[in-house]
Amino acid sequence: MIRANFTAELHCKYGQVVIADTSFSAHPFTSADEDGWLCTEQSRDCAAKKGEFKRAAFDFAFIEQKDNRTYYQISCGQHWDYAGSRLERNNNGWLGLYATSVVGRIIDSVNLANLTRAADHWKIETLQPWDGDLGSAESIGFYLRDRFGYRVAHTRPDPNSVALTNQPFLNASERPGEVLQFNLRNIKLA
Repeated sequence: MIRANFTAELHCKYGQVVIADTSFSAHPFTSADEDGWLCTEQSRDCAAKKGEFKRAAFDFAFIEQKDNRTYYQISCGQHWDYAGSRLERNNNGWLGLYATSVVGRIIDSVNLANLTRAADHWKIETLQPWDGDLGSAESIGFYLRDRFGYRVAHTRPDPNSVALTNQPFLNASERPGEVLQFNLRNIKLA
């Protein structure tokens, strides 16, 4: 994949990867639980959730290339409340943006635990050879893997529930879900 820093949107068969951004006035009890977690356009497109997301491009900071995997640190590249926020997974594998908003970035910068912990890195595992031409990069499918090697999947918080409040989010863990094949869109070199 691209051996440079770049900004791009992430897409899969469920549409663009987006940031859950639930209105407090519409959902006062669940908005804080969902905001900042990653999902897809289609998972937020049911009648109860329509439009409750922010489209985003992500900044990919190139680390290294090994075999068919390219390593990056990924952060959000848009929206004042999410710009610069790190893509990370929590202990249960849910993907979200960390150090959001001005207050979150200040707290994150003075948190002593952040000085000693390794930043999350992400692996793009391409599914077919790529000729290196930036013009064809958008046609290359890939898996996105976390630092533990888990592939990102479309997963419901409770796999047995079909309730509207149990919409799928992105997860990288042993939790059951549909592993997603991604593509980049609107690539801009840094």
